[in-house]
Amino acid sequence: MVDPPRRLAAALAGVGAVLCVLGWYQISGQPTVAQQLPYLASATIPGAALLAVGLGLALRTPWSHGVRRRTDEISGYSAPPGGPGLVRVPDGRYLHTADCPLLDGRTDVLAASKADDEPPLRPCPLCHSGDGG
Repeated sequence: MVDPPRRLAAALAGVGAVLCVLGWYQISGQPTVAQQLPYLASATIPGAALLAVGLGLALRTPWSHGVRRRTDEISGYSAPPGGPGLVRVPDGRYLHTADCPLLDGRTDVLAASKADDEPPLRPCPLCHSGDGG
């Protein structure tokens, strides 16, 4: 579920993008600057402002608790109770969940522990993307 501030940010950015496109389309059909100004003032500039506010709000909105928990899980190498464990492959640089699609068919998967963290393992960009696995 998306947080309400994220929905608002997406809506503002979406409306802003639509206004920018509509303003550009209307301006492109006008031969003189005097005829282009009304479309610039009524659609393109407000659209750009809404787009900037929406993107700024999206960047300022804190991450959800699920992602924060997932980040804590990765940094401490602890798996959630009853969930898939965290694993690695020999000579690998990434920390994966047991159900990571990149590990399909691999037989050399090892359980991850802090003791074998040399060099430091980084979270897999696919299975630790913040969407829950």
